[in-house]
Amino acid sequence: MFFKDYDSWNRLKKAVDHCLSSTLIREGEIRWCKLGINVGNETLGKGVGFKRPVLILKKYSRDVFLAVPLTSRIHYGSWYYPVRCGDLVCSLILNQARTLDRKRLEEKMIELNSKELLKVKRAYCSLVLS
Repeated sequence: MFFKDYDSWNRLKKAVDHCLSSTLIREGEIRWCKLGINVGNETLGKGVGFKRPVLILKKYSRDVFLAVPLTSRIHYGSWYYPVRCGDLVCSLILNQARTLDRKRLEEKMIELNSKELLKVKRAYCSLVLS
């Protein structure tokens, strides 16, 4: 059984919630994000900062956006979408998309071009609306 360190995440989450963020949200960016520890099979962050890369799929407001987490493993099926992250090919985990606040965001990794972002959005809509 995998041990989830909820206490450490809760301490960090309190600090994240009290920080002032000047990060601008841009659709198509892949950024490190403090996802934290989640319940059951929900995608979670890893390491000391409980971080994972996410794609900013849709900006809702200055502070809130729809994010899709990435995994470095290649997966196939309608729940996943392959994307190039520098020299690596990763998988977007479309069925784990969730709304987040910009306070969770950290440094930018890469940015998808508008054509590739549109393909991701279509794959996401196809999954959600089918």
